[in-house]
Amino acid sequence: MSGADAPLPPLQRHVRGGRPGFHADPAIDRLIRMVLTLAGEVSVLADRLATVEALAGLDPGAIDAHRPDAAETARREARREALLERVLAALTEELDELAAGEDRARYWETIRRIEEGEV
Repeated sequence: MSGADAPLPPLQRHVRGGRPGFHADPAIDRLIRMVLTLAGEVSVLADRLATVEALAGLDPGAIDAHRPDAAETARREARREALLERVLAALTEELDELAAGEDRARYWETIRRIEEGEV
């Protein structure tokens, strides 16, 4: 068998950086991580809202009718951005690793193998 015909070694299937991997495709692990992060955020928010309503004795309809001022809107936008950073951390960490040159050779080898139909 010539060098061109030699089979390539299997792709590395573990997650870098010590993060656990449960599926062959790391994208599924990232998606699960994002969904679980969102579920945690929703749970905390639901508990906090129920507490605020109970302590304030508010009618839930009053909350729906509230219109925030500019300062409150800015605070909400900052909180939303922080939430998105936490949810998308699984993707941004990997992009940061690629930008820093970590695993760049393996990344391009994988792209080449996909383009050539080897994967």
